[in-house]
Amino acid sequence: MIELDYKKELANVIKEYFNPSKVLKVTPYGGGLINSTFIVEFVETKYILQKVNDYVFPSPIGVMYNISLITNYIRRKVIYEGKNYRNATLTLIQTIDGENFAIVNDEYWRCYTCIDGITYDNTTDLEIFYQAGLAVGEFQELLDGFHPKLLSDNIKNFHNTPYRYELLLTSIKNDSYNRLRECYEETLFITKRSDKLDIITTALEKEIIPKRVVHNDTKLNNIMFSAMTKKAMCLIDLDTVMKGSLVYDYGDALRLGASNAKEDEVDLTKVVINFALVKAFTKGFLEATKKIITKEEIDLLLAGYYIITIELGIRFLTDYLDGDKYFALNETQKKCRPKINLERAKNQLKLASEIEKNYQLLDKIIKDTLKEIGYEKGKN
Repeated sequence: MIELDYKKELANVIKEYFNPSKVLKVTPYGGGLINSTFIVEFVETKYILQKVNDYVFPSPIGVMYNISLITNYIRRKVIYEGKNYRNATLTLIQTIDGENFAIVNDEYWRCYTCIDGITYDNTTDLEIFYQAGLAVGEFQELLDGFHPKLLSDNIKNFHNTPYRYELLLTSIKNDSYNRLRECYEETLFITKRSDKLDIITTALEKEIIPKRVVHNDTKLNNIMFSAMTKKAMCLIDLDTVMKGSLVYDYGDALRLGASNAKEDEVDLTKVVINFALVKAFTKGFLEATKKIITKEEIDLLLAGYYIITIELGIRFLTDYLDGDKYFALNETQKKCRPKINLERAKNQLKLASEIEKNYQLLDKIIKDTLKEIGYEKGKN
């Protein structure tokens, strides 16, 4: 007899995709901050079932529209090149009615095939982080021919740092939860750098750099690796795929992956840059994007690292002032770490200060890597 151990509220969702009598079990999966994820297991296979957070993504249909377009395009491109498409991107499973998502009790659910691989929350292995750079870069290379105007802007101004700063100023003014008195040093740090926050947005607006399809959340555990070879296979968690600049994807991957401390580390002396990891990722990323990246984008790669780090500090701080609505706290965090978003903000701003202190060294890493891979700066 097959035992079903999933919660009752999942029963109707399961029916949209599968015959419930064939399901072995459903278990929670992963530790993401945004969506609720489960693994649905059968005798011969398993699938990923996920509820879309419609507070964070107010247009779930737009999210699924983008994911469908992107995954289908990547799959066709990989097939065109005569490569194995099975693990090249996520594969959406349709409902019994042939839709890419299910709506149950006014909540949005989607389902994917379960890629046979592993993810890493962090690593000090240079080869793994080099592979991560390749994966992020190959995502850009694969989508180079896809027109970004086809994509829906599911989160308006997602990586518009000046806009994020204006939201912070509003939250400071309102101080709805009487938390501003705890955030003086952080608000001062950001305000002193407010004139630097439009570097990338201005370059996009003036068409100095091209708008591309951007993943927008290139943390290490959003990259699937082969368990056998430890080679990167594809990027996952495509909810935030929208148009933007590749310098954000480069910078966001380093922001998390090349820091010696976790994003919520409270001992700020541990928040320092691992330069060997920066070098490894940069080499993989530039090797993969060598044929498409422009000299103007290269000139802004380091700014991407710096600006995205400050932006995340702004976002964590804004959310703390607003009552932790976007980066919602789980029950354990509410009891044990009620100020975790403030702690994350402090962490990111410390990392931004580390980037400032080491700007010349980081710039040299990029330039040395370009020479190493034989990139001709003026050719694009």
